[in-house]
Amino acid sequence: MKWRRGWVALAAPVLLSGGCAGLTVAGAPRQIPAPQASQLRTELQAAVDARAIPGAIVIIARNGKVLADVTVGWLDVEKRVPLPRDAIFRLYSMSKPITSVAIMMLVERGKLRLDDPAEKYLPEFRNMRVYVSGGVDDMVTEPVRRPITIADLLTHSSGITYHFTGNTPVHQFYRKYGVMRDTPVGRMPTDGTPAHSLDELVARIGKAPLLLQPGTQFAYSYSTTMLGAIIERVSGQRLDRFLEANLFRPLGMKHSGFFIDDSQLPKFTVLYQSGKDGITVNEQPAKSDYRDRNRLLDGGGAIAATADDYLRFAEMLANGGTLHGRRILSEASVDAMFTPRVKMAGLGPQAMMFGYGFSIGDEASAASGMQPAGTASWSGSGNTYFFVDRRRKAVALLMTHVLGSAGAARVDVNRAAMQLIGN
Repeated sequence: MKWRRGWVALAAPVLLSGGCAGLTVAGAPRQIPAPQASQLRTELQAAVDARAIPGAIVIIARNGKVLADVTVGWLDVEKRVPLPRDAIFRLYSMSKPITSVAIMMLVERGKLRLDDPAEKYLPEFRNMRVYVSGGVDDMVTEPVRRPITIADLLTHSSGITYHFTGNTPVHQFYRKYGVMRDTPVGRMPTDGTPAHSLDELVARIGKAPLLLQPGTQFAYSYSTTMLGAIIERVSGQRLDRFLEANLFRPLGMKHSGFFIDDSQLPKFTVLYQSGKDGITVNEQPAKSDYRDRNRLLDGGGAIAATADDYLRFAEMLANGGTLHGRRILSEASVDAMFTPRVKMAGLGPQAMMFGYGFSIGDEASAASGMQPAGTASWSGSGNTYFFVDRRRKAVALLMTHVLGSAGAARVDVNRAAMQLIGN
């Protein structure tokens, strides 16, 4: 892959290690990097040099053994701060699989059912209406033919949308009336004031027109954010506390959450935006909304984590719901999440299938380099990305911190992963 030439960046060496959860065993001899890992490092370093990405961490593992552990580039490009191995990244939409797993945990505990109407837990969703015609100020709507269900929210077939995924009158309504949370992703100066709390966002979505009739079509949306609200109301706990007690602590995800405190700030990445002239600063860590203890707890896009933390989550899924002998989710629930259910049209170059919180790779996505066939995956607006291969008990993880294009980084990671993982 040819990259534009630019200034040369420092980069950490490729690390290869055995063991679980992507952690290098202290004192263990370093292995000679596999050719595929060395090539991947060269490609990612070229992307840093060309100002396509600020830096990246990639981990590829199978059966708990790390096959490639690559760190290149910068945490802060302008200040020449190298990207540390324990850097903390904004997950954005890679928060969605975490919240979706939490919902399935509640299903297993008998606290809710997938066919439950969402309005059972979110009464704000009663009497919702669907866009038919007209503009943002003279809209014609019709009643929903059936209520939104938990399964609809898991598959993004609820009819809810995002303010930044189109420019229909429904999207314009979201922007005009602040049907959104406060995030740099997709914001425009003319947007209305964002919701300040999860309950406030639930109320605004309940009053907004739906883009589609529930259960009819995939539309990327605040659906997972609404699942977070359901978790709160079913469990009686704030979302951050529920995830900490039920997922992060049991999995050993020590640096994952919705907030960045003073002690974590030196490891929190600068957020960049890609453009025709390379990358520019979008958000400085000290001014990030992650510093606000009163921020909206968005389980669909507001969690931060280290690479090792997310690797633990991904390996749990690859193992069928267990990590280090501790069961988090049943194998049947993992299989249900990875079962294709709706066509994911209108998002990305391929119309892949989507399960409960995950895209499902197929031959077309594999041929394009976007996602290996038979894997379950998702990504985030900051170009974080991962996939889980249940058959091979393998995972691949890309962590970076740039909005917009990240060049060929994802394609390069997929190619290297499939070469290293093998059959």
